[in-house]
Amino acid sequence: MVNTQPGAGLSIADLAPLQRLLLAYAPGSMRAWQALCWLLDQRLAAVAQRGGEPTIAAIRLAWWDAVLVEDDRTKGGGEPLVERWRALAPAGADAAAERLIDGWRMLLSPEPLSEADLRAYGVARGGGLFGLLAEDDTADGALSGPGAVWALWDLAAHVQDEALARQALETAQDLAAAGDDVPSGRALKPLRLAYAVALPDVRAGAVPTAGFSLRHYGRLLRASLRG
Repeated sequence: MVNTQPGAGLSIADLAPLQRLLLAYAPGSMRAWQALCWLLDQRLAAVAQRGGEPTIAAIRLAWWDAVLVEDDRTKGGGEPLVERWRALAPAGADAAAERLIDGWRMLLSPEPLSEADLRAYGVARGGGLFGLLAEDDTADGALSGPGAVWALWDLAAHVQDEALARQALETAQDLAAAGDDVPSGRALKPLRLAYAVALPDVRAGAVPTAGFSLRHYGRLLRASLRG
């Protein structure tokens, strides 16, 4: 039997509904790794979006940089996510993790985010995350565009600032206009589905304020039938 859990002390039950559903479409051999990547993104989101002193959040993100990117073995011992990362991470994962962390770091700026800032955030977080999920360490590969669109859609769903949410979707619209799509392949099916769930909202400029709804579930099912 394939172990679909990310590791001891970690559980896919901690993931958001969409991410849990996407794991069902991952190849069995990649499911534990993809669960770990989604959990990492969720953990970094909690650091960046917690509010409070940006300096404290920056220190926490620097800690994740040290353990995942620099492989500082003096840190992270006993942290389930780090221990599992060290057991599962493929070659090149550090580069994608660095982009992912850098993306979340961009939200810590005390200044209002510009369109360029949001675009950079989307490419860094989304490209890094999709690269990790696909075990692809190519910084400017085919996953950066779709990953950026998904990341900006997800950001719009979680920020309380309505103007920022709409700005994020407008930036995602510009990126989606390039027509990039997630390449074929069974390993990338969860990414194609994530993109398919987000894209109609992006094109319509509709902020997903209700979270993952029945409408999104329907999109996921229809896209899964198309492959």
